[in-house]
Amino acid sequence: MTAPPGGVVHIAGNDLRVGNLLRQRCAWCGAVLVDYDLERIAVPDGQDPTPATWPIGGLVLVDGNMTTVVAVAEHMDGTQLPSNACGVLDPAVTA
Repeated sequence: MTAPPGGVVHIAGNDLRVGNLLRQRCAWCGAVLVDYDLERIAVPDGQDPTPATWPIGGLVLVDGNMTTVVAVAEHMDGTQLPSNACGVLDPAVTA
């Protein structure tokens, strides 16, 4: 896998809901990837009100306000993390 330019690649963890709050963090370093207050989102009648989250175990590139999946867990097959992944940083930086 080639490293995408800029940003940091995170490993999407489980999404958790507590009351009306929905959050998903990086499974490695804990960076917040998704943060919703479900009372503050508008949903058309009849549509599933659950907002999208990242696939668990997927590699998510965060570069400023832009986020995108660069690899999905079931398609990685032991692929090395890109050089800009939080998992290859010094553990003292992400602890």
